[in-house]
Amino acid sequence: MGTSPSVDSELARIQESIAWLIRLGEFHRFHRGEAGGGPMLDRTAFLLLSRLTDGTPLTMGEIAEQFDITPSTATRRVALLADAGLVRRDRHPDEHRTVHITITDAGRTRVEAVRRARVETLRQTFRDWSPQELSNLASTIDRLTQTLAVELTHDDDFAERHLRQS
Repeated sequence: MGTSPSVDSELARIQESIAWLIRLGEFHRFHRGEAGGGPMLDRTAFLLLSRLTDGTPLTMGEIAEQFDITPSTATRRVALLADAGLVRRDRHPDEHRTVHITITDAGRTRVEAVRRARVETLRQTFRDWSPQELSNLASTIDRLTQTLAVELTHDDDFAERHLRQS
């Protein structure tokens, strides 16, 4: 893509819009709270719980790798979720140093409540949009996410390893 004043102007507009989207999401969570009770789920906690809903336990090392965080950060995050009763830590029967993390029924209920609340918020937000407009937006956001995953991490395989493919 070449650089011209009009392209630069559009890129600046995109950058500001992304910043506002993030800010509005934070504003909404702070002022409206989040469904499911209990402590607020930050983005990483929600993504981790969502990843666990498929029923496959993860080790601390897998969590650290999949979320590109240090093992000690993974341990702290999981401890908070375990203290809230949203995940369970189980020692591997043969490898006592390995801990498997699984989602609890309370965690599953919480993820579903948050998802429903977020979908309802989006349903209200986009009530005047056509199905085609929603499909176009979803495709554009998917493409943006994939592009940012590669460009910001300088890792061509990041999206494949970390992002759920639609």
